[in-house]
Amino acid sequence: MNFTDKVVFVTGSSRGIGAGLIRAFAARGGRCVVNYVADASGQNRADAETLAADIGAAMTIECDVADHEAVGRAMAAIVDQFGGIDILVNNAGILRDRTLKNMTPADFEDVVKVNLGGAFNTLKHAATMLRPNARVVNIASVAAFTGFFGQTNYAASKSGVVALTKVAAREFARHGTTVNCVAPGFVATDIIKDMPDEVTQKFIAQIPAARLGTIDDVVHAVLFLCTPEASYITGQTLHVNGGFYL
Repeated sequence: MNFTDKVVFVTGSSRGIGAGLIRAFAARGGRCVVNYVADASGQNRADAETLAADIGAAMTIECDVADHEAVGRAMAAIVDQFGGIDILVNNAGILRDRTLKNMTPADFEDVVKVNLGGAFNTLKHAATMLRPNARVVNIASVAAFTGFFGQTNYAASKSGVVALTKVAAREFARHGTTVNCVAPGFVATDIIKDMPDEVTQKFIAQIPAARLGTIDDVVHAVLFLCTPEASYITGQTLHVNGGFYL
């Protein structure tokens, strides 16, 4: 796969799947924009700057995807520097797991605002900033298709991302742009690694592939959807879950 000189914007890309995507696109010639949201400890910025230095990122941008105006400014800065965006990956997301009984309205709204609202915000601005024949990939989740206990907010937000993808695919098709989802299952990121081993093993026991997914598993799916060979695939969800929900 060759992404030479393609301008690639991956939200939430200072670590985890987002960082894996940035590394993969950069290794294949992409001009990558690393995005992070500021946190009190400064760790997100440090991670983003380390990643950018490692791969020679074209740009690093601090931006909370839940802030519509901030997203507009960030994407305008990318266009000002590079003339347009070729690949957009909506990866930024948060968790606030609680049962319905204990979930507050703020718990629900915060997750939906970032996970679904963030995808809307970038797509809204992308409508006038993407180059023709661009690629958009939204990161959904197996949770959108299998309701997990304590994840009302997260499942609802990711289900919304799937529906948003279908509509955007129709609207952007006139420009040759494809819009698809990748829905990861249980992937060995920091969140999973922090779980007690007995909990992790219970999840693995339910996965036909008998292992957790890797960041590379997700990355390869996204890369494929961004290639010219995937130009006739749009509005679809590619499930990367080892057969978990089947």
